[in-house]
Amino acid sequence: MATVQYPPFLPLPQRADQNMTQDTAWQTTQTAVGPLIITPITTDLKATWTLQWIFTLAQAERFKSWLRSPTYCDRGRNWFLMPIDLGDTQGVQQQTLHFVDMPVQTSKNGNIVTWTATVISNGIEDITEDYDDWIVEAQPGYGYWLDYLITEVMPRAD
Repeated sequence: MATVQYPPFLPLPQRADQNMTQDTAWQTTQTAVGPLIITPITTDLKATWTLQWIFTLAQAERFKSWLRSPTYCDRGRNWFLMPIDLGDTQGVQQQTLHFVDMPVQTSKNGNIVTWTATVISNGIEDITEDYDDWIVEAQPGYGYWLDYLITEVMPRAD
């Protein structure tokens, strides 16, 4: 199946309504006697988001056509690329997504149309992941850490 681009002329989902959940990477076993056993399972974790879009009538028509068109989402069957806010200081980051169910038009009030959907990704693309340890260990108030990573840490990574 094709991976298509989210239309650049449409607004992104509302940030206040982006609820992300991730898989659990371990399994717990409660024994009859003794401590809880935690067993690692995988590092291949999917994530899901519940999203809400607020469109004008013209934008809603474009979204609906993008969703239906065999060239684009093919009635929700194709994967698509769309920027998603991961809830950190980096803003939106491009993710490869698929609808879990068909999006639903939840309201139409005058010229405003609201759509909701749940999307899934087979893994989160996060530009900060390679620097998690540094981010955790950085002193509070250090300033914008990404500037430091790019100008100081990454050039010395040889």
